[in-house]
Amino acid sequence: MPQRTRSHRIISGSLLPAIAATPFLLLLFLAASSSPGVLSAEVDSFTFGVSAGHRRGGSHRTMYMQSLRDDADGAEAESKSVVNSISNASMSSTRGMPLRGGGHDHDDDGSRGRRWLQKSATGQNPQQLVAASFEMGFRAPVISIALTHLPKAGPTNRKYFMYWRAIGGKSTQSAATVDIDTMKSNMITTNLDQFCNGPIVLADGNPALFGGYDEPKNKLQADGRKWISIYDDSQKKLISATTMLYGRWYPTPCMITGNKVLIVGGTSNIDKGPMLPVAELWDPAKPTIGTVQLPLPPTFKKMAGNNWYPFVMMLPRGEILWWGDRGGSITDANWNEIYKFPDLPKNTFPYRTMYPYTSSIVLGALKPDPKTGEYNTFSVIIFGGAPDGSKGAPAAPVSARLDMSYCSKRICDNGWVIEDMAGQRRVMPTATVLPNGKVLVHAGAQAGTAGYKSGSNYKGALPAYLDLMYDPNAPLGKRYSLSATLGIIRMYHSTSCLDLSGKVISAGCETCGMTGAAAGNLPATVSRSPDGDSDFRISFAVPTEIGPGVERPVIVSAPQIIKRGSVFTVSYTGTVAGATLAAPCANTHSINMNQRVLFLNLVSVSNGVARVQAPPLSQPAAAHEGYYQLFLLGAQTATGKTYSKGLWVKLVDK
Repeated sequence: MPQRTRSHRIISGSLLPAIAATPFLLLLFLAASSSPGVLSAEVDSFTFGVSAGHRRGGSHRTMYMQSLRDDADGAEAESKSVVNSISNASMSSTRGMPLRGGGHDHDDDGSRGRRWLQKSATGQNPQQLVAASFEMGFRAPVISIALTHLPKAGPTNRKYFMYWRAIGGKSTQSAATVDIDTMKSNMITTNLDQFCNGPIVLADGNPALFGGYDEPKNKLQADGRKWISIYDDSQKKLISATTMLYGRWYPTPCMITGNKVLIVGGTSNIDKGPMLPVAELWDPAKPTIGTVQLPLPPTFKKMAGNNWYPFVMMLPRGEILWWGDRGGSITDANWNEIYKFPDLPKNTFPYRTMYPYTSSIVLGALKPDPKTGEYNTFSVIIFGGAPDGSKGAPAAPVSARLDMSYCSKRICDNGWVIEDMAGQRRVMPTATVLPNGKVLVHAGAQAGTAGYKSGSNYKGALPAYLDLMYDPNAPLGKRYSLSATLGIIRMYHSTSCLDLSGKVISAGCETCGMTGAAAGNLPATVSRSPDGDSDFRISFAVPTEIGPGVERPVIVSAPQIIKRGSVFTVSYTGTVAGATLAAPCANTHSINMNQRVLFLNLVSVSNGVARVQAPPLSQPAAAHEGYYQLFLLGAQTATGKTYSKGLWVKLVDK
């Protein structure tokens, strides 16, 4: 039997409010015992890493909670230090704890009100490989608070568009392009102040920015809160296209059918609200024509709070998923509500998810039916968040997952699955869906909320220095693994994207200069910013399944244009076991607008040629027209399937 380390509990009852009521004391207390746990790191001049290492409407739902609690702890553990729930970085092997949910009094076996705890063995397996290691890149010319791909720059390009702001109103160059391969950058003149915009990559491959900010000190740029702008890399120019009906700071744009853009949330009154009464719809095919207003779904409107950077996503049959702070709904093509999300369980997920209690939320990788190629199942996963009330409280140590499916003409769900995140707490992380379907949950804070600082007081504290890797296909209790120590911490105003290399690029930060209790006991391998709170450096997370020494498939050639419903051919070397498409990234404030990874059916694989089935004609909304990163999946490794470097392709209807 493995040796048992301390068991940890998710704080409940009166202990948390008592400690959280004094955030400074809380930080001092937490920092005193913050440690890298059982993971160690070997550092050289370039790489940071370690070498070892029920359907909806049915009679009931069952929600599972991965617990770090042990029967023997009893009530005594309830009074242990809150730091045990925050700073222990060890991995845990646990089993589920069934809980009542969905408004019913019985569990799957029909027993009335039955609950029990499973014994769990906590601790790190010394043979366990780390989920990812880290590489240092180079210095960007701006702080990347909004980061998008530039897919039109060529099939193998690793070029990005970054947006920041004009500091103190002394510049009109708030944006830049950065080429990772050549390490060259180009500053972009921006006549509008669109700081804290909502970015997205349009079907034609150009990034678009929605709304922004109105900095009182900025005298050189105009108020950008109502504006929609398009960046054209061929002109090296940000073009002011048209205006929205409302000024929107912190809005979410979403690609919908017909390649139009739905614009949801934000406010014209920065950091105060109130909620804007409608959504808006814009057609990029007629870029200079303004928007039309659309109603907010009643359930979403009720649950969304201030509605800042809500999670909005198009589903495979064209429905729109609207997620607010602790709930939401799904609408059909006529904007009618056809589904309401089940309530998040207050006993196991009492956390808020929308700014400033920022979670990172993803639509899990979509898998096709082997025969039809249609995408009829999908998942929403919420990573972290923060409790309501004291702004210095420990962040959420759990994720929430809802698996859904099309059942006839309805949408069904299996109930929320609440999972402990390997002893890690997170607020404002970034979550990136990888080509093999796993999710890298990167950086963020372990306490507090998202937001800039007030004077010398940081809203988010205790920087996370271990990433989480989530495997949605692993058994419950074995889905999380931990990375090596981060090379650079990332807090408020940082961004991450899936890079064409298969790595995850990360950039930016404006609250990373903290020291003392607010910073906690960061490992010596964490490289601190030379510019105080601002961090201009680029870094990369390298998933272990594409790390050094791993044999990856190589794409030799592939068509640059893929027709929906067709079978296309990819030549390759190595071992190929699958293929995926990943939509271009547009990341800001922990949300990747329109993030989507689709597995594709393989028709045949032989003699270095793979015949791959494109997304089906019957579901044009599963993958809208536009650019995607094409990856080939390879052999199964100790941590997961390896995958190739990507190639930009364009999916078209005709």
